[in-house]
Amino acid sequence: MTHNRQHPRVKLTLSAEIRRGHAVFTATTKNLSEGGAALACEQPVKDDEELHLSLFLVADGIEDERTPPLMVKARVAWTAEGDDGSQLAGVQFTHITTAQTAWLKSFLHATG
Repeated sequence: MTHNRQHPRVKLTLSAEIRRGHAVFTATTKNLSEGGAALACEQPVKDDEELHLSLFLVADGIEDERTPPLMVKARVAWTAEGDDGSQLAGVQFTHITTAQTAWLKSFLHATG
């Protein structure tokens, strides 16, 4: 399976919350880029599904309460099952503002 990457990915573990209709469940990022993320999800998601994603930035293993989560819409680009039975998904950010992109770029530069 080949994925054409427009943005370099940074290996990064962040807490995420996924909203799908009225359902809300958690995930963690495996990696992150300006254009999307790979997630380990608490519940399975489907290819091409639209999700509302909130990414919580973590400093030294603790969520930084001064920094609001990055809230974006995302589309599921691929799904897989991890070696440990976890549900993996690659998502592409579909509705992200210029300001969010700039902020994400500076965050990735600082952590990567």
